[in-house]
Amino acid sequence: MAGDSVLTKKPRLDKSSGESSSASTRRELRKYDPYDDDYIRQYLLYYYQFHKSEGFVIDWDKLDYRFETRPIMDPYRVAAYMSSLILLIYNVCLYSLFLLCLLTYFLCIQGSRIEFVDHVSASYRWCAGVLYWVTFWAKDLASSNPEPRLYQTNVRLCGPTFCEMLIFRLKPTDEEIAAVQVDPPPPLFDHNPELPTILFTVTGPGSGYMSIPEVSFTRIPAEVEPTVWSP
Repeated sequence: MAGDSVLTKKPRLDKSSGESSSASTRRELRKYDPYDDDYIRQYLLYYYQFHKSEGFVIDWDKLDYRFETRPIMDPYRVAAYMSSLILLIYNVCLYSLFLLCLLTYFLCIQGSRIEFVDHVSASYRWCAGVLYWVTFWAKDLASSNPEPRLYQTNVRLCGPTFCEMLIFRLKPTDEEIAAVQVDPPPPLFDHNPELPTILFTVTGPGSGYMSIPEVSFTRIPAEVEPTVWSP
């Protein structure tokens, strides 16, 4: 591929890529636990990163709980109940579907000369189908400077034929992401009387990468005892 010589001068992954550089060494994902302070802290990190970057930039290395969105390039996600061969096929199928959708979209843009070069990161969420957030290198052959640049796309796939492109853009800068204003998270588990309701309050401004604010949280005890089913 012509772009390979260019990419050797650029890091394929960086802090803002959204993909972990150590997926094979991370711990198995834990189920959410509303009584665990560490879960709440991780949820806050996930919540603000997701909303500031519109789902594209999440530091998965700092998250080991299950959240709605999950990285595709992660071997441990289904390893507990799938063989390594089935797992490999599973990931390849997901990535192949993304490429098919992406390239089809390029061909439908009148006058477009954007050329896919290499993927950077991808995450997904189950919805009415599967929703993907993908960051990738591409170059505009019609540009006076066709160097590879980072693009982002948000795609929903449903079945073998339906594809909906929700976002297609150049990746925003870190400054642009940090400038996005995000409301505090809504209460957690307020719809479930068997779990404590968790309330959030912003206590200080953000600083550093993404400028995530300081947030405190409190728990309101569960209204009823959890139901225990016996065989």
